[in-house]
Amino acid sequence: MYSELFRKDNNSIVKYLQKLGANKKIYSECRHGIGPLFPETESYIYATEEEIVIILMDSNKNPITAEKDDMAWDLALTCELFRNRFQRLSKHVPNIYGVLLTADNVVDFDEMQPVWNIVDIAVIGGVKGLDHLTLPVNTDSQLSIAFPLIFLYEAEFTEADYAYAEYSLISLVDPDISQDDRDEEMNYLREEFGLEM
Repeated sequence: MYSELFRKDNNSIVKYLQKLGANKKIYSECRHGIGPLFPETESYIYATEEEIVIILMDSNKNPITAEKDDMAWDLALTCELFRNRFQRLSKHVPNIYGVLLTADNVVDFDEMQPVWNIVDIAVIGGVKGLDHLTLPVNTDSQLSIAFPLIFLYEAEFTEADYAYAEYSLISLVDPDISQDDRDEEMNYLREEFGLEM
């Protein structure tokens, strides 16, 4: 899914999501609210044993030109929180990434795209019809990924979870943080907050 999703634009993304929702091998569902950072935002989840993608729907009947860096960062943080929680639940952790679909024209796209790529977030602006879009879904509970997703949706995250996830993302995008520095800080945070990974 990743390679396909990250190549789509505002003209092709909806058709591709319709195709994903019709695929019987991919678990998918529509949720009102995802994680603690988007309690009121509609999202679609597409999941296999190898990949989980969160599609965040930023609909607007009257699109504007706007910056989306804060919203994209919160989506990246949500993915990181879920990734870290998955590490506690299973030895096998799927790749988790996010796609922000917005009706708005994204003014900071060129500036922010390299950062979004590093944290596995795609932002697609100028998507029409998001305010009344309904996509097909496949909520087959027999698919093996369906059950673990429940633990993600119901998870409560602590201050330690946020600190760990945020530093993990910051250290990826900050060119002044070496891999050794990152590993040392991540180990410190795990020990300091008792985060078992």
